[in-house]
Amino acid sequence: MDRIKKRWKYGAWAVIITVLGIVLAVAAVLLSDRLTERFDLRADLTANDRYALSGESVSWLKKLDQDVKITVLVGEEDMATGSYYIVQAYQNLLDYERNSDRVTLEFVDITENPTFVSQYPDLELNAYDIIIESGENQEVLSFQELYDYDSTGSQITASRVEQKVTGALMTVTSGEKTRVTILTGYGDTAPEDLTTLLEGNQYEVTQSSLLTEEIDQEAQAAVLFAPQNDLEEDSVTKLSRWLNNNGEQGKSLFVFLDPNAGSLPNLEALMKEWGLSAEDGYAFESRSSLYYKQIYYPVAQYADEQFASEMTANDITIMALCRPVDVLFEEQDGYETSVLLDFSDSSGKVTLDAEQITEDMITGDAKGMVMSTHSLYGSDVTSSNLVVSGSALAFTGTLVSGTTFANGDYILGVFDQLTGRETSVNIPVKDLTSAVHNMTSSRTYAYSWIFLAGLPAVMLVAGMVVWLRRRHR
Repeated sequence: MDRIKKRWKYGAWAVIITVLGIVLAVAAVLLSDRLTERFDLRADLTANDRYALSGESVSWLKKLDQDVKITVLVGEEDMATGSYYIVQAYQNLLDYERNSDRVTLEFVDITENPTFVSQYPDLELNAYDIIIESGENQEVLSFQELYDYDSTGSQITASRVEQKVTGALMTVTSGEKTRVTILTGYGDTAPEDLTTLLEGNQYEVTQSSLLTEEIDQEAQAAVLFAPQNDLEEDSVTKLSRWLNNNGEQGKSLFVFLDPNAGSLPNLEALMKEWGLSAEDGYAFESRSSLYYKQIYYPVAQYADEQFASEMTANDITIMALCRPVDVLFEEQDGYETSVLLDFSDSSGKVTLDAEQITEDMITGDAKGMVMSTHSLYGSDVTSSNLVVSGSALAFTGTLVSGTTFANGDYILGVFDQLTGRETSVNIPVKDLTSAVHNMTSSRTYAYSWIFLAGLPAVMLVAGMVVWLRRRHR
C-alpha cells in the first residue's frame, strides 16, 4: 500500500509539474506578445532591412517638428495579412508612427467607407493610395509608384515605399518642391536613374526641348544629359538667356558628358565662356586600389569640401568612362570656378585613339567634375551656376541607385546646395527579388494553434505517458 501511495504521489507531482510547465509556456508566449506590442521589441533580420526604416529616415523623423497624418486607403487587416509586398509596405508604414510622436497613421477601407474620398474633392483616389498631409499640404502616392517592376511589368523587383513616403513627408512639411527640367533634342540619353533619384527626394522633374521650346522658367535647375550632337547656336542662346534670368539669375545648369560623343564645339564654347573646358578621351587611374574593375572607372577625390561635407572616407564615388574636364581660370569677369571632383596623383588622361596606356600619360591632373559660378553685384548679389561632369555613365544604373557607391548621395548633395534645398535623404530602393518565407493569414493562424495548443498538448500527453509507465513498474 505504501508503495502504491508513493507512486501516486510521484505521479501527481509529475502531472502538476507538467501542467505548470504548459501554463508557464503559454503565459510566456502571451507576455512576450504583449511586450512586443507595447515596447516595439522587434528586429528585422532580412539582409537589406526591408521591413524596417533606414537610419536616415529615423534620424529625420526624430527631428520632425510638425504634425503629419498618413492615411492608407485600405483596411489594416488587409495590409497586415496581404501579399509579401503589401506586408513589406505595411511594416514600413508602421515604423513611421513608431519613430515619431508627430506622425499619425490611419487605415481606411474605402469599399466599406466610400464617402471618405468625398473629403478630398480635388484628388483622384483609389484603393491602396496613401495620402500624406500636414496642414494644407497634401501628397498622394499610388500603389504602383511604390515599387519597381521587371521588364515585363508584371513582377515586382524592388520597393520604394520608404523612399517615396519619406520624400513625401519632407515635401508636405516644407511646403514646396524644387523643379528640375531635363533638356532634350540632341540625341541625349534619358537620365532615368537620375530622374528617379531626384523624384524620390521630392524634386519635381519636367522636360524641355532645346530645339523647339523655351527652357522651363520655373525650374531652378536644368540637366543636359549625354548629348550626342552639338548644340545649335540658338540653343546655346536659350541656355545663356535662361541662366541670366533677366538679371535675376538663380539658375543651375548641369551638363553630363559622354566621352564617346566626341567634340561638341558650340557647347564647349559656352563652357569656355564660363571658364570651363573638356578634353577628348578618358580619365584613368593607374593604381589598382583606386579604380573599380577597370582603369577607366576611377575613384573620384572630393576636391571641394563644401560639396562633400556629408561624405566620409567610406563613401566611394566612381566616375565611370569620364571625359577629362578642367577650369581655365579661378576668377574672371564675375565668374568664379572650382573643381568638385578630381583624381589621385596616379591618374591620367588617354585619347580615344590610343592603343595602350604609357607612363607619360600618368599626369596626376585629371579632373572629373568642375563648376563655375557667375555673380552679378547690385543691391542684391545674384548667382547662377554651370556644373560640368565628365561622366554621364557615373549617374546611371546601380552606380547612382545602389548602396555600394556614393554617386547618388554626392550628386544629390550638389543639387541640394545649388538649388537652396535642405539636405535631402537619399533612400535606396530595397531589393525584393530574393526568396522569402511568405506568412499568409491561414499559415499564421495554423502556426499560432500549433504553438499555443498543439505543443502544450504534446507535452501533456508525454507527461501522462511517463506517469503511466512509472505507475506500472
